[in-house]
Amino acid sequence: MYQNIPHTHNTGLLPPGYYMHSPNLKNTMKSTNPSYHIDLEPVFHEHLMLHLNQRVQVATINEKLTGKLSGVAIDHLQLTVDGVDYHIRFEHVIYFKLAK
Repeated sequence: MYQNIPHTHNTGLLPPGYYMHSPNLKNTMKSTNPSYHIDLEPVFHEHLMLHLNQRVQVATINEKLTGKLSGVAIDHLQLTVDGVDYHIRFEHVIYFKLAK
């Protein structure tokens, strides 16, 4: 089970399995009642977790991005490039590798 940590403008890294959310998330979930499923690839997810906080190159369906793997969630990864956080959905990732 993923643990919730309310968004407090904390810029530090969260441990695996934790995520931040806005104060509005609870009301949004109640009012929209979303339903979706995620095709998780556990081995790929685990490989990403092994490289957390390392410099990686991620090839997406649009481009290749190189930066620090600053987060891995159940449905996306977070790559920090020049101080900008990119939240990339797994279905858009072709591969990743350690960057030089």
